[in-house]
Amino acid sequence: MQSSARLFICAGCRAQVVICSHCDRGNRYCGPRCWQAARRQSQREAARRYQRTRRGRLCHAERQRRYRQWRKEKVTHQGSPPVLPDETLPAESKTRVRDCDGSATDVADGHQCHFCGRVCSPLLRQCFLHRHPTREAIGLPPPLSARNPGP
Repeated sequence: MQSSARLFICAGCRAQVVICSHCDRGNRYCGPRCWQAARRQSQREAARRYQRTRRGRLCHAERQRRYRQWRKEKVTHQGSPPVLPDETLPAESKTRVRDCDGSATDVADGHQCHFCGRVCSPLLRQCFLHRHPTREAIGLPPPLSARNPGP
């Protein structure tokens, strides 16, 4: 049986991504390249906000003073990281992929998970699966009907 899948747009590169229910953990990005870039951007914005505070300016000045004293040379910025080529999802092909039960099926029979390669149902969700936690997981007592009456 083919697993259900969700179709979403990567928050980084805006590519369409198919993810099976086994791999889906609320993903927003198509892979490490996009989520790492988003993380770096978030950290840069946090550093910028901190630098605008009085404490941030003072700490930065002290850190730079110590660095210049240690290096005893002019402080300059580092160069930009190299530009990486764009990644895209592969077009559907007639390759054979192992399904959940171990049988080989054609990818054209459905969609393929972008993360694990599992063949998924041709019907795609655009929202998350709502899995409700058990009573024990959220710390609720068992229902009254399940309790044993004591003497």
